[in-house]
Amino acid sequence: MGFLGIDLGTGGVRCLLVEEDGGIRAETSHELRNRNLARDAHRSEQDPREWIFSLERSLEELFSTPANRDIHAIAVDSTSGTVLPVCGDGQPAGMALLYDDMRAAEEATNCDEVFAGRCSPTFSLPKILWMQNHLDLPEDVIFLHAADFLNSWLAGTPEIPTDFTNAMKTGVDPVHGKWPRGLKDLGLPEVVAPGRRFGFLREDLRRRWRLPREVALVSGATDSNAAFYASGAASPGDWSTTIGTTMAFKGLSEARIEDPQARIYCHRHPDGSWLPGGASNAGGEVVRRRFKDRIEEMEHRARKRGETRHLIYPSVREGERLPFASSTFQPFSDGEQEDEVGYFLGCLEGIAYLEALVFELIESFGGTVADSVFATGGGARSDLSLEVRAEVLGKRISIPAHPHSAMGAAILAAAGFHKETVGTWSRRMVKISHIVEPKGRRENYYRDRLLQFKARCHQSLP
Repeated sequence: MGFLGIDLGTGGVRCLLVEEDGGIRAETSHELRNRNLARDAHRSEQDPREWIFSLERSLEELFSTPANRDIHAIAVDSTSGTVLPVCGDGQPAGMALLYDDMRAAEEATNCDEVFAGRCSPTFSLPKILWMQNHLDLPEDVIFLHAADFLNSWLAGTPEIPTDFTNAMKTGVDPVHGKWPRGLKDLGLPEVVAPGRRFGFLREDLRRRWRLPREVALVSGATDSNAAFYASGAASPGDWSTTIGTTMAFKGLSEARIEDPQARIYCHRHPDGSWLPGGASNAGGEVVRRRFKDRIEEMEHRARKRGETRHLIYPSVREGERLPFASSTFQPFSDGEQEDEVGYFLGCLEGIAYLEALVFELIESFGGTVADSVFATGGGARSDLSLEVRAEVLGKRISIPAHPHSAMGAAILAAAGFHKETVGTWSRRMVKISHIVEPKGRRENYYRDRLLQFKARCHQSLP
């Protein structure tokens, strides 16, 4: 029995067919021909018909193999903040404004109240208002998020629901999962939780690809939330840290975490608990900039030394969002710059210390952090970095085998088909590739260094 997860990214479409036990049966993808059709600065747009073209090509390839036709449900994820106008017949009424489009700056100022005083022009709601103000739209226009549009094509009707993770940047009430009264006249779809069955694949597509009699369509999520469902984090207290250019944190909490400084924000988890998260400007970029293709060599040399005097805040840009909010914070790099092994170790330690400070902050708000942290992103490919993090945190680091958005969408498809919780199917389908256990090495060293790092951060704050 297979479940199909579809990931619509800014560069293309990816289809992942997954078995009930989490095994990957097949994968196809198709790139978009145009990443950005806008000519003006600060604008990003795509033709949604290209999404359909890429999706069709991916599905044609997938179902050309008869064994891949045994599917029972489909779910779609897409980037948050991407939205488009759609006619009553389901055809696009204009271009899709992408997640990073900034044209709706004026409209965003009028939406601050909806978002508790923090509306960005990149949010979906101000983009919808911009389209209403500047485009010649039909009277029956509705507005769909990117995943909704693919779902409408799969279902054969634009009368489909959206999920509350995509609806967050459109102004949905995160507590009740409904549109506020002032937004109900904007032509927005009904809101449901991710992982809810809402219809079936349209008949002509089912016949075209010789699929089973009924293929369920299940509500999806934003790409970042879908990736979280694929991380292995499935129970309250579970946290996933994604380390790439920057660092992103998501976890599960029974209670909503309230942060007056907005460093931590909360989505709803499909199972009813809360999904707090946040992002830091720090991350792996500082390592890649200096060492480029020498990282494997540096890991080998650093492992021999083990300790360093370098104290480094691993960021290349001014300002910080988490674990503290400051637009003028200056990253620091204390130590001899010529000592590249010490510098490399200092960067790895800095990432681990920052992660520890974020978890301290979460616990200060009443959140819990379990004994195992799930690691994804490029940082999860560095064995030495994982070992340092395990020692600093005093926690087990678990690395999922397929922490991709399309995998998370497949998990949603399975949960919706079986009408069970997303957490249940995350635990069932996510495979852990390996685990790094803390060994208690250099315990005093890391404890003292963490205190020094924390003190140095406070010195750099205004």
